Order: sequence, then structure tokens, then C-alpha cells
Amino acid sequence: MRFLYRGKDGRLAVTDDLVDQAEWPTYAVLSHTWLADSSDEVSYIDVKSGTAWQKTKGFTKLRFCVDRATQDGIQYVWIDTCCIDRSSAPELQEALVSMFAWYRQAVRCYAYLADVSTTADSSVETWQLAFRKSRWFTRSWTLQELLAPRLVDFFSREGIRLGDKKTLQECIHEITEIPIAALQGEDLSTFSVSRRLSWARDRKARRKEDRAYSLLGIFGIFMTLIYGEGDHAFVRLRAKINDPQQIKDVRGFDHLLTTLPQHPSAAFDSWNPQHETKCLPGTRVEVLEEVKLWANGCDDKLIYWLNGMAGSGKTTIARTIAKHYQDRGLLGGSFFFSKEGGASHGDKFVTTLAAQLVKCVPDITEHICNAIRQNGDIATRAHGDQWAELIMKPLAEWRGTSPESPIIFVVDALDECESNLIVREFLRLLAKDRQLTSSRVRIFVTSRPLQHIGTAFSRIPDTARHECVLHNIESDLVRRDLAIFFRSRLRTIGLDRGMPSSWPSDEQISCLVNSSNWLFVWAATACGYIDTKGQAVDERLRRLVDGQHTDTDPETALDKINVKILQDAIHSGPDDDEAAVIYSRLRKILGALFVLRTPLSLEALATLLDMPSNVVEETVEPLSAIIAMYMSKEGKRTLRLSQPSFRGFLFDATRCTDSRFWVDEKKAHEAVARHCLRLMSSSLGQNLCKLSPPQILRQDVEPALLERCLPPELRYACRYWVEHYRRGRIHVRDDDETHRFYLSHFVHWLEALSLMGESSEMATITRTYQSLLNPADNPKQVRFVKDARRLIVAFQSRIDRSPLQVYSSALLYLKHSNVLRIHFWDQINPLLKTVVIVQANSREVKDAYNFVNDLAFTPDGAQLVSGSIDERVRIWNVEDEIPHTPLKGQSDKISTVVISPDGKWLASGSDDGTIWLWELKTNHCHRVLKGHTGWVNAVAFASNGTLLASGSMDESVLLWDITSTNLPKKLEFAGSGVNDVSFSADGSLLASANVANSIVLWDVATRRLRVVLEGHDGPINAVRFLPHSNRLVSGSDDMIIRFWDVTAGTEVKKITGHTRKILAIACSHDGKTVASASEDKTVRVWNAHTGEPVFKLGDHTSGVNAVVYSPDSKLIATCSADDEVRLWNARSGSLLTKLPDFEGIMMNGESPTRTRALSNGRLDSPAFVGKPSGHTSKVTTLTYSPGGRLVVSGSLDGTLKVWTKEGIERCMLIGHAAEVTHTAFSPQGHQIASASTDNTARLWDPVTGSLIYKLEGHTKTVNIVRFSPNSQFLASCSVDGTIRIWSTVTGLAIGTLRGHSETHPVNDVAFSPDSKQIVSCSSDMTICFWDVRTARTLWANGLRAHDDSVTSVTFSPGGKRIASCSLDRTVKIWDIAGNRQHTLENHTAPTLAAAFSRNGKQLVSSSEDETIRVWDIDTEFELCVKHMAAPVRVLTFSPSGDVVQTDRGLVNIYPTPLSPTPASRERLLSQDWTKCDQILLPQGDYEVTSIATLGDTTVLGHVSGAISFIGF
Repeated sequence: MRFLYRGKDGRLAVTDDLVDQAEWPTYAVLSHTWLADSSDEVSYIDVKSGTAWQKTKGFTKLRFCVDRATQDGIQYVWIDTCCIDRSSAPELQEALVSMFAWYRQAVRCYAYLADVSTTADSSVETWQLAFRKSRWFTRSWTLQELLAPRLVDFFSREGIRLGDKKTLQECIHEITEIPIAALQGEDLSTFSVSRRLSWARDRKARRKEDRAYSLLGIFGIFMTLIYGEGDHAFVRLRAKINDPQQIKDVRGFDHLLTTLPQHPSAAFDSWNPQHETKCLPGTRVEVLEEVKLWANGCDDKLIYWLNGMAGSGKTTIARTIAKHYQDRGLLGGSFFFSKEGGASHGDKFVTTLAAQLVKCVPDITEHICNAIRQNGDIATRAHGDQWAELIMKPLAEWRGTSPESPIIFVVDALDECESNLIVREFLRLLAKDRQLTSSRVRIFVTSRPLQHIGTAFSRIPDTARHECVLHNIESDLVRRDLAIFFRSRLRTIGLDRGMPSSWPSDEQISCLVNSSNWLFVWAATACGYIDTKGQAVDERLRRLVDGQHTDTDPETALDKINVKILQDAIHSGPDDDEAAVIYSRLRKILGALFVLRTPLSLEALATLLDMPSNVVEETVEPLSAIIAMYMSKEGKRTLRLSQPSFRGFLFDATRCTDSRFWVDEKKAHEAVARHCLRLMSSSLGQNLCKLSPPQILRQDVEPALLERCLPPELRYACRYWVEHYRRGRIHVRDDDETHRFYLSHFVHWLEALSLMGESSEMATITRTYQSLLNPADNPKQVRFVKDARRLIVAFQSRIDRSPLQVYSSALLYLKHSNVLRIHFWDQINPLLKTVVIVQANSREVKDAYNFVNDLAFTPDGAQLVSGSIDERVRIWNVEDEIPHTPLKGQSDKISTVVISPDGKWLASGSDDGTIWLWELKTNHCHRVLKGHTGWVNAVAFASNGTLLASGSMDESVLLWDITSTNLPKKLEFAGSGVNDVSFSADGSLLASANVANSIVLWDVATRRLRVVLEGHDGPINAVRFLPHSNRLVSGSDDMIIRFWDVTAGTEVKKITGHTRKILAIACSHDGKTVASASEDKTVRVWNAHTGEPVFKLGDHTSGVNAVVYSPDSKLIATCSADDEVRLWNARSGSLLTKLPDFEGIMMNGESPTRTRALSNGRLDSPAFVGKPSGHTSKVTTLTYSPGGRLVVSGSLDGTLKVWTKEGIERCMLIGHAAEVTHTAFSPQGHQIASASTDNTARLWDPVTGSLIYKLEGHTKTVNIVRFSPNSQFLASCSVDGTIRIWSTVTGLAIGTLRGHSETHPVNDVAFSPDSKQIVSCSSDMTICFWDVRTARTLWANGLRAHDDSVTSVTFSPGGKRIASCSLDRTVKIWDIAGNRQHTLENHTAPTLAAAFSRNGKQLVSSSEDETIRVWDIDTEFELCVKHMAAPVRVLTFSPSGDVVQTDRGLVNIYPTPLSPTPASRERLLSQDWTKCDQILLPQGDYEVTSIATLGDTTVLGHVSGAISFIGF
């Protein structure tokens, strides 16, 4: 999307095409009708060329729009005539398809009515007729321009404001017949298809197709635009509309696509450098023609590899190819790897291509979104899975109805990808993917001819790839192209500098060509050097020509000109101290610029480096030959390398021969890291943007506010500070500046990441930081960071949705043992005045961070050993399940455990990089093995019991002789992180499973690599030798189990069945079966010889991390991410036992519950208040006593508890045998009534907790209990279709009321104010009216009151009227004779509850539509609508009538005809902070299952049985 703005020189200019929506500024849009002669409209080319002003008629509109926007404080505007490059078919298609969304996102829309004329002092009557007849209301495209924007201002041709969409809505409604609700912004999907089509019926367009295309946004659908199809466009439109799945799903497409991580700087057109970005006409002709012939061909050579040395012009060719096919709508996507801008890792490679594919081929959107919906974790899956699900499958599905044109993907500079794993994985995918042919996909790849890339390409058959080596092209062709390049560039420079037409000479051109060593990058750099600002171009050209050299090494030639550029950029005097400062400053700026992960503007870079921006500008200005400066959308100067190879030159001391300029890359990272930390420490704080209310959603925060509070340099620091610490290899220690930052700002940092939309990176960044900690130097930080990770795991989704949740639900509901809860307690949300959280009366649930990683049996099968995240090795007796004292000592999680064949030794590998060797007999550590520098993922003993192998994320495998103190032997192999190791039965072979999708087989005696086994499409997590055979078994992220012949080095079999990553493999000791454990929460057992499934173990509730057979193969042990260990019968697959919670057994008694302590009505610090005393399971009901001093809670566990409103338990009521469904206090508060699924109701004494009466008689669940106003009676209604009336004095039944259908439950019952009558309602759609004392019906038959189940009933204060609510979405008012008086119909979902005002003239109702509505009963006029955050189930009017008390707090219904409410009162109540399930957004164990609110106190019941008492 491009934007028009007024530059500093006063001229209109247009921004670059901003691909990343996050970069879009606040903008206004112009809605207008095109001029009769469309050539009079100002085009994109006109603005770019500076000739827009020449088109007077069209320019008038542009000038009006920009001037008006400026008056409104808006700098940027979007106008369809000049902000779309209509010469680009893909850009035009994207614009037309996206236009509705673009208008919707604009802050204002200016409708310019060229056929309406008026003057500033004219009355409405003088222009209203012209307004009604305006051509603007007859055009197709202006329909969406009227409906999409929230604010539409109408202007005459003189620029005089006529009004807006709101003030003119009646008139617009009359003109267009569009409902006022639609004009006011109601969701258009609520209007029928025919209704929406009718709005466009008489509208006209220049092209027939536009009548259909202009409706895409109105219906929220995607459709490829095919101009020339005429009326068939409407046929396709109706086909899309009539697809109910399409209409239903498309509303979520935008949201689904935002879940795909993207690299905005990876696209070929993501930025526009000053210099030419495409091949000049007449250059590279032969190469480009060859590529086009390949792309348009129908052979099987689906991959084109263009390789050449650095600087040979590969990127320019790739950009030219990408632009060529983009203009033809055939570019599927592009990914230009670059170490600059962070597009070098490739972690978002496939997802970026998928997101680009949507823009190129809109019709594929549905298919890609379906893939995202069906694979919820696709963004974190292996690249192979992503390629198959997001690219190939959608293309295959789309191809079923699409033309057979090729789709081209362009991948440039693959050698710049930092991960060799991603490179190998990508090329292996291409080698194996047979769908490429059928889907007509062609992939163009460029790279330097590095060995690992060449090796990977060699595995692609010659019949499937085409290769072109740039430096093998005939030298004459290269000389020709270079000469054309030099002539074109230098003549342009000459014209700008006033040089004669004879400059440069042919001889000079020839010298430059010879000096270039056939490198286009040298040529581009030389031209930049000549054109340096402030320098004489002829003198610079002469220096290059006179310095002509005959170096045969192209790199040396490039290095020499780079040194020359740097030396000429420094103008220091004779003062050595001054020169040293200048050189230091240059190194600082260049070092920072070249290690940045994403580009920053010059101003942002200066702020990050704590330098004046003019100093940075003056420093880099002489380096324009290698550093390009371009203007961002904000008009700020942004720096990028125009010679990517310069980065490698500057960081290489052997190439940068002038040591004054050489930059130590590690120190550059270190410097940036410390600047990031300084900036965050001085800028971050609680509620950085001063947001209100505290439950505000991130999506509702104004972008302009975010930009002010989180400027680009601060965003950069928050996102990348840890990455710079890692790359700078900074040694962090407890109490240093990083530790102090965490202690002061960790929660502020989380808030900032959430506001930035980067909360998904929290876990990765924190885990990376933890990897920098040496436990010996950082005992304090290790604990803190681990607990920080626990907070992120538990609350990331909530913080992402609502950033300020970090100060409320995260801190409140964080586990009490977490040090962050105590440390940051003083930053709890200040609105929370008092908080008491009473924990559930059950053992604390393990969080998702508490997982068991590995298991091992002792050789006799008597004991089972586990390693887990809690840094301990745990040991159980298998027979009696009794745990031993855990083995402690290692300082990070235990990832792997193994026991020697003789049962003497236990080895445990940890994330602290150590392996501890324990003597099992004494449980003492015998030796600590130190040699790894990364996490130890696997350990294995050889059969001799003295040789131990270990594999680590430091990409090494070490062999240890445990009988010797010698250093370990390292198995050399340039690979990747090692996930698993396994010895063959005789100990002669060792297999290692790698993150790089390969298995390496070693000869143990010689320590030489024997063979590399490749075939998996994801990291390999497990490998085991199959006993009594020459087979090896492996399991991978690709969800496949593969069997290998280790002698032949080939795959012999593969097994599929798991639906998520395979995490572990085990082989029975007789070699007959293989067990696989998976992230899909199952363990599957397979026949090792046939591959057929034997059985599935499916009792785990989370991913299974390890599986192991007992030595006799009779048992299988498994462990999972929920801290559970299970034992199974290996023959039948039946679950034998779940080992007891080790933590609970080893502790002495229960852990105390922490709550906030009360001090003068405020909350101070966490305090211990004794053992948990909530319920043991879900809280189902909460009710306040009449005076509000007490609260009764009921639970799924059948118990009730009475509490003070401060959260102090008074008594527990025990008696019900099943779930408590409802509770009620008597009007005087002397009794509590309860209803239950045990078919009884009960009366209790709230003071003593003793049972007064057990009320039996119902045959099914009792739903509701109600006291009569005089407290003498209790009514209970039941699923059995009856109501029973009981004496509260004697407990005896007065009568059974039968009138409703016995097959339908009675849903509610209410007493009249004088306690003489009862009204009841049922799911049978009837209402019944009864006399209490006689238990007889007062209506001859039950009244058929509604068209669906009746949900509630209530009496008016005088007892003369009854209100009923129903699933039919209505509220009805009846007199006590059974006559319907009124029907209130505006709710859009089932109505739940109603209440009369004290004077009986108004009624308030609530609904599942999350609104409450206030009505004037006699007129049926809706006085007020309040949108709540959730359905309200309890309603009462305040005595004054201006406030409604609900179960979610006080709601101000002012203004109404009721008594006026002072403004101060309104402000107090309209904050709605009493809806504390929205402030806290509790989830998981603290999901809210019941709620009660009285005044400024709210009680929440949770699914776990916990209860929260919140005071505001």
C-alpha cells in the first residue's frame, strides 16, 4: 500500500509500497467519482515524475484531500488514482481486492462530490437537492466507500464540508435505501445476501466486471479479478456467496493469516534503494531469456540454480525475474536472504512465502486458511510440514479450478541463510517433492557455490534441475553488459553534475570494465564512489582509472575499492587524538549498522547509540557508495547496505587491510546489546502507554499511541537485546546490569512485547537468555529466569491479548512458589484494593513447565529412574511404588538418564552442560564430567559399562572412559545439535540423531564416521539399535518412524500413525516390538518385523517425552509433560499404575496458600494464611447474603462453604451427595437453601453450618430454590417437571405443583411480593401461576407463553405483572390473569433474566447477546442498551433507578427518563472495572465458573475449586 503526502518542499509525493501492515501510518482516504476522461486523473507515474500539477482537474482533488487531512492532523492519504501502480497487474488486483479493508482502516474518508456546489454561508436547502442527485450515489465502488469507513465527511466541489455519515444518515438512507444500522457500522453479515445485493442494484461502473468486484468487501469474500469476463463475474460472485462455508469462514481469514510469522524485509520489493534494482535494458539478456524459457517450459526441471561468486549480479537478476513474474500475476513469493535486516535465519521462510502467495493468488486464500485452521501449530512445525501444508496442498487444491500457468518462487542468496540445516532441509524438500510438477510450481534459486549447497543440489536429479554458473558465462558477454552498465550510470551522473556529453570516454569505460574483474558489485560500488556528494566526479573517475590494477582475484579488487572509499571518507587533521575519535566513531556506527537484525532509521539508530543524529548522518554521508539512504513512510532516513558483501569485508581483518577501519563483530554485538539494555532500563515502566481500562485489548490500542510510547529503537531493543548478548558472547553474572534489568523491568518488558504484538517471542528470548547463564556464576538468575519461563508458559496468551494482564491475572494467579509473584507484588494493578485467593482443596496442579524428560530401568527391573525439569533425578521402587530420596546437585533440568549394564552407575545429563556419575548403591555423586558447552540431550552406556557417550546442543558427541580421568574423545562432524545417541549391542557402532534431520553412524574403535543416514524431513529426536539385528530405528518431528539397514546404509521401512512429533523410541529386549512416544499424547507399539500396529497407549493428558521397556520386556514405562509417570503391561497395553506424585510424597504436609494480606483496606505483601480451604472441584454457584456480609459457595463436589466477604471461611456444609446446582439466602439471612443433582434440596444454618432439613421428594435434579419474601416458604423446581413448596419452619412439604410437562425441566420459579402466589416456567414453553397455600393453579391450564424454552420469570413490585424470558429472544409482560400485555423484541440471542424498576414502569433485561436493555414497558420503547463483556444472569434495579446491580457489577444506565445521575456518579460507575473476570481474564485452573458481585466487591468461583475475593 502506498500513501500520498506533502514533502518538505511542499510538493506532493508518494511513499514506497509498504508491504508490512505494521508499517502503515495513520491515514485518510478520498472517495470520489472519476472524471469523464480518465486520462485527466493524476496517476502514480504523474506523482513520481513530479508532473501531477499539470493535470489541473485531477490535481484539484488531490490537493483538496491532502490539505483537508493536514487540517485534521493527518499527514498521509490514500487515493485510488495515484496510490496504485496500475501498470502492475498484481498490485492492481491486490488493491481492488483489499480496498474495502483499506477504507475500513482509514481514520477518515473524505467524499468529494464534484457535482454539488455551495458557499460557506449557504443553507442546507440550497445544496440538498444536488446532494440527493449526486453521481457519487450511483457508482459501484462508492458503495463500499460509504459503508467501510467509520467516519465519512461529505464535501462540495469547493471543499466546503456538508456534513458526515452520521448527521446526514436519514438523507443517505432515503437516497440509497441502505438501513441506518448499516450506515452506523453494524456488521454487514447480519444483513441478508439479497438485502446487500439490492443496495448495488442500480449502481453503475465503467467496466461490467466492476459491478461484481466492488462487492467483494461487502460480502467479505475473495475472488480473482479477470477483466474481460463481462457478466460472468457476477456468476462467479454468486457462486462464492452461495457457498455457506465460504461466507462463514471468510470472516476469520484475516485473523488466521496474521498467525503466520512473516519477514517483511525478505520480499524482493521490500525496500527501494537509490540505485537501480533491476537489470538494465540490454544487459544479462541471455541469462534472463534462459530463465524465462525454463519458467514457461513444461519439462520436469522445476528448480533453476543460478550460482556465482559474490558480487557477480545474482541478486539483481533475481529481482528482475521476480518483478517480471509479479507484473504478470505469476509470482508465488520471494525470499531474499540477507544478513542485514534479520532475513538470514530463515525461521520464517515458508510462512513468509505462504503469506505472499495469498497476495499473488487471492483465490488460494481459503485453501491456505483451511490449512492453518486444520494445523493449529503450523507456524512452529518443521519446514517440511509447512511446505506441504501451506504451499503444495493449497496449490494442488486451487489448481483444480485454475488455469495452468506456472507459479514462480524466487529464493535469492541462499548462502546467506545462517542455518545450514534450513538450507539442506529446503533443498531436500525440492528433491523429493513430486507435487511440484503437477502444480506447475517452478523455483528459482541463487547462491554462491558453497560446498554444502552444491552437495545438496547434487542430490536433486539432473532431470529435475537446471544449473547456470554466472562466472562461466562468456567473458565477451560479461564485458558487454558491464560496459552498458558503466555508460548508463556514468552518463546519468554526468548529466546531474553538468559534465560534457563526451564524459566518460570509451577508453575510461574500458579501463573500468577491466578493473571490475567481471564483478557487477565492483561496478556499482565504483559508480557510487564517483558520485559521492561533494566530490568532483571527473577527479574520482581519474583516480579509479589511474589506479587500474591487474589483480586476478575479484575479492581483492573489491576489497581495495572498499578501503579507498573508507579512507576518502575520513578528513581528519594532524591531531592523532582527533583522528582516533573519528575512527572509533566510524567503527561504532558501522559496526552497529551491520549487526542490526532489522533496519532502523538514521534517527532511531542515533537514539539507540546515544549519539546526535547529525553526527551519524555526517559520518555515513561520505559512504554513499556502500550505504544507501532512503526515505521511510514517516519521511525518516533509513540506512541499508547497497553492497551486501561489504559487511563481510569490514568484519574480516584479513580483508580490511587498514586496521583503523576493521570492526570486531563480536564487540559490535556487545556494544549494541549494552545500548539496548540502557535504552530499555531508562524507557520501560508499568503501563507504559497509560492505558485505561486495565482490561483493554491490544487490538484496541491506538497505533499512534503505540508509536509515541514505543518508538522504533525501543521496539528493536526489546526484541533483539538477548540476541545481541548471545552473538556478542557476553558473560553475564548475578547482580550485573542484565540481572538488575530483569529484577526491575521483567514484567515491563513483557508488557512492551505484548504491545508490540511480539509476545509469541517471549518464550524463545527468555530461553535463549537462560542458555547464556552459567549456573555456577548465576545461581540467583537461574532460578529467576526459570520462574520467568513458568510465568510465560502459563500466561503468554492472556498477556498477548491484553498487555496489562501481566499486572493482574499473571501476578495474582501465578503459582505461589514462583519468585516473580513475590518480587513484583508491589506492581499489582492498583484498582485491586483487596484480594484473597483461596486455593482449591486439592494438590496444586503441576504447570506445563513441570515435565519429566527421560526414564531408565535398573538392570534387575526393580527400580525406575527419571530425569525432570526440577533439576533432580528421581528413583522409584517399581513393585511398591515408593520413591527414594532424589539425587540433587545439577543446576538445570535433567534431560537424560541412563544406567550402566551392571547397575552400578547412573549417568544424568543436564542443561547446565554437565554429566553427573552417581553410584546407585550409595546415591553419591562419584564424578562430574565437564566437556560440553551446551545442553546435554543424551547419554548412553556401551555394553562394557565403562564407555559413556554423550550428545549435546553444542553440536558434539563425546566419548568418556568413566574409569579414567582423561579428557573425553570428541567425534568430529560439522553438523548440528545432537538429540540422541545409541550404542549397538556389541558396542562397535554409535548412532547420533541430529537436529539437522540426519543420523550419523560412527565406528567406535576408530572414531570415524561410517555413514550418514538421511530421509527424515524434520529434526530426529530418537534413535535406537534393534536387538538381535542390523537394524536401526529412528523417530522424528516429521511424525515418521524409519528402519535402517546399518550395513547397507539404506532405509528399509517406514511407519506412520502419529499426528504430532515423535519424541522417543524404545525397543523391546527381545527385538519383537518397538514403542514410539509422541507429542500427540500417545504411545504406539508396533511389530518390529512387519511394522503393523500392536496397540496404542492413550491415557496421558500431554505430550509423552520418553518410553522405555523393562529388562524382561514385560513392562513399559512412559513419562509426560504433565509430570506424570505411568507403567503399562507390555503385552496387553493395559495401564497398570500411575506412579504417585513424587513431589507430594516427599513434602512434609501441604504447602501453605499465599494470599494478599489486608492492611487498612489496602493490599501489601503476600502472606501465609494456612492450608488450602477451597472446594475440591468446580465452584458451581455463589450467592451473597442479604446484607452482603456473607457469601455461600456451592461446588461440583457436593459441598457448600460460608465465607465472610473478606474471604474468611466460616463453616462448611456437608450433606449433598452430588453437585450443588443453586443456593439462596433467606430474606433475613437466617437460612441457606441449596439444590443438587442428588434430587434433594436442603436448609442450613449459616452460622453453625448444621443441616436444618433435608427436603426430599423430587425424582430428578433440583435446579432452583427460592425463598418467599416472608421467609416462611421455600420453592424448589426440578428436571422432573414439578415444583415443590416447603415450610421453612417445619421442613414439611406443603404441596407439589404439577402443570408443566413431566418430560421438560422447570427452569425458574418466583414468589409474588406478598408471598401468596408463585409463577413458574419450563422448557415446555409454558408459564404456570399458583396459589401457595392451596398448591392449586390459578390459571386453568399452563400458558403457552413463548416459541421456545422459557428461561426465567419475575414479578413486578406490586405483584400485578409478570415478566418472562425465553430462548426465542423475547421478553414478554403478562398480567396475573394470564393476558399478554407487551412483547420486547430487540435482543439478538436468548434472553436470560429481567427485573422491574421500583415504580414498575421500566424493565431491564439481559441476554446471551451480552447486552442489557432498559425498556419503558407501556410504550415498549428501548431506553438504553449496555454492552457487557459476558452474559448477565442476575439483575436488580437500585432504589434510585439509575443503576442496575448485576452479577458482574454496577452498570450505570444514565441517561434515562429515570432520576438524573450526576456526571461524577456516571464516571465512577461507567468504568465497568467491577467486571473483574475481564480485568483478570483468568484461565486454566482459574477459569471462572461462577461469579457474584455486590457493590465494590466481587467473588469468583473457579473450575479448580479455588475462590477469589476481589475488592475494588
